[in-house]
Amino acid sequence: MNDAAHLDGLHLFRGAAPWSGDSPLTRSTWALPWIGSRLSSWYIDDGYSEGAGCRDRASSRGTGQTGRYIVAGAMIDDGRQGDGPAGPGGGARDVPDAPAPDKLDAPRLQADSAQLLEMNRRLRDAAQRRDDLLSTAAEDLRGPAAGLLRDVRRLKRRDAGLSDGERRALAALDRHARQVAALADGLAELKRIERGQVLLRRRPIQLGALVGEIVEARRAEARERGIDVAHELPPSPVTVPADPDRVVELVGRLLDAALGATRRGGRVRIAVEALPDGARVVVEDRAAGRHGGRPPPRAQRVASSGLAHAVCRGLAELHGGSLQVEARGGDRVALLMLPAAAPAVAGDEVREPVRAPAGTGRARLLVVDDDPDAREALAMILGDDYDVVLAADGREAIDAALVARPDVVLMDLYMPRMDGLAALEAMRADPVTEDVPVILISARGDELTRSRSLDLGAVDFLTKPFSGRELKARLDRTLRLTRRETQLQELARTDPLTGLANLRAFRGRLEEEVKRARRYRTPLACVMVDMDHLKPINDELGHTAGDVAIGAVAEVIRRELRETDFGARYGGDEFVMLLPHTSAADARVFAERVCTRLHESSIEVLGRRLPLAASFGIASLDDEAVDDPGQTLVRRADSALYAAKRAGRGQVAAHPSAGGAGASAV
Repeated sequence: MNDAAHLDGLHLFRGAAPWSGDSPLTRSTWALPWIGSRLSSWYIDDGYSEGAGCRDRASSRGTGQTGRYIVAGAMIDDGRQGDGPAGPGGGARDVPDAPAPDKLDAPRLQADSAQLLEMNRRLRDAAQRRDDLLSTAAEDLRGPAAGLLRDVRRLKRRDAGLSDGERRALAALDRHARQVAALADGLAELKRIERGQVLLRRRPIQLGALVGEIVEARRAEARERGIDVAHELPPSPVTVPADPDRVVELVGRLLDAALGATRRGGRVRIAVEALPDGARVVVEDRAAGRHGGRPPPRAQRVASSGLAHAVCRGLAELHGGSLQVEARGGDRVALLMLPAAAPAVAGDEVREPVRAPAGTGRARLLVVDDDPDAREALAMILGDDYDVVLAADGREAIDAALVARPDVVLMDLYMPRMDGLAALEAMRADPVTEDVPVILISARGDELTRSRSLDLGAVDFLTKPFSGRELKARLDRTLRLTRRETQLQELARTDPLTGLANLRAFRGRLEEEVKRARRYRTPLACVMVDMDHLKPINDELGHTAGDVAIGAVAEVIRRELRETDFGARYGGDEFVMLLPHTSAADARVFAERVCTRLHESSIEVLGRRLPLAASFGIASLDDEAVDDPGQTLVRRADSALYAAKRAGRGQVAAHPSAGGAGASAV
């Protein structure tokens, strides 16, 4: 933490007082934003309270003394040991003009500070009430929307007895219910963005290809509503570092807002443009197709534009970009800018996490502490036994955990930007890091702090000071317990014969993928596979030979799966695969390729060469409102599989809902 920067920015005790007037509010308001984020800038030792003056922060290092902060002249015990660095940015000696303690009006300043702390508490309470209001509003909206969608599903089942007017009214009711549900989701997402709970997994993405998928996912709906969607791409690929899921959400919301503001016969244009410092996505809805010169209904306008743009602006700024919405001659144009390089947080030093050497076979440990001396000391103590990765605060810890995939995280509790508790909560909310064990360390070992840490998911809490022997013992115990738990989880989720996931793991993944596809409106395909002619192998050569054949088919499937795909043994000689970001047409290409690989393969059992073959059924997730979309997807793929079996085996068939045109031989 750069204390000098905070002091310079606030002019704390530099010559004349920075406030004017006698009001405590006037005297104290200058420090409020700083105090509101954390009570930490000027670190001194206990000598101040005895009138000994402001000594060098380094004098308390290693002594076990408790430090205090000066906030508008008040002494606040922070409970931390004096372990910070001396020198620039390290303590009170960075402020040469600090007045002597005997010249300070201590009672008056202490009273001002108490009033300042009370105002800060009120601000925190107000922010919490606002967050609670957003959460309550989201839940209150989500409940009625879910009820409306259930009623719409029931009415759609009686479609044969409805008139054309009733069908149109039902479609409108379904559309409005989905808008209310989207409004609830937007409120919840806005709250998460503003609280810093949205994490980005940046990687290089081809923006044009991703925008093309977003457009295709909505083209059928736009065509049904009589809206033309024009899609323009640059001549060469445009690559930017971004979180692909968040970009899908961002651009999808902008496109949905444009479609929601456009009437039948209108036109929406979306274009990707290359810029010297990044890329721009333009979403434009033409005036000719707007609501007859009138604004759309208020509920639709809020759901499709205002809130959507607020969420999109937050996501764009997280990527270091920006979002502008302009009116051009009656047209509305949204301009999304994404930078060519990952952004730095304003005012903070850009630091890449220090990575451990790969391939050592040792446990990987992520050490997180804002004090560079403390980080280096821990790295020296632990470097002989672990591969150590270093991070300077909670945000860096989250990024490093996503990249380095540590076995254990050792994290300080009190840090700038994001403290240990906030980082722990964020890691537990991310599927990639939710199971990584975290040990929190702090000089504060009170019961409330410890219980809060453990409630959020910390596996251990270590109170300063501690010895290197105790630290290593706790780390070794955590690693042993974690490895044992990981082995048990793998056994519980893995099919022992094929090494693929089992049915339990598939059901959990199915729910996650359906939610992700529905949220980001991306395609999701399911492929069911059933081996052909397994029964004769079992009857003639025994079940051991049949198991060998099942394992060989599973190996062919595993080799064809992408990193983002998921394959599982469904039971017996059946397999199931989930293909995210894959249309039904692409899933058919995948299934036909696997079918061909099986035809080209064979196994040898008891001196006999046995061919491999299977039949495939394909289904894709659609927007139909059903009670259990995941199970509906699997049932449709299973139905298509039996259609392929009836057509002569060794075939690929797609369900009619996926545009299937019958089975085809490979």
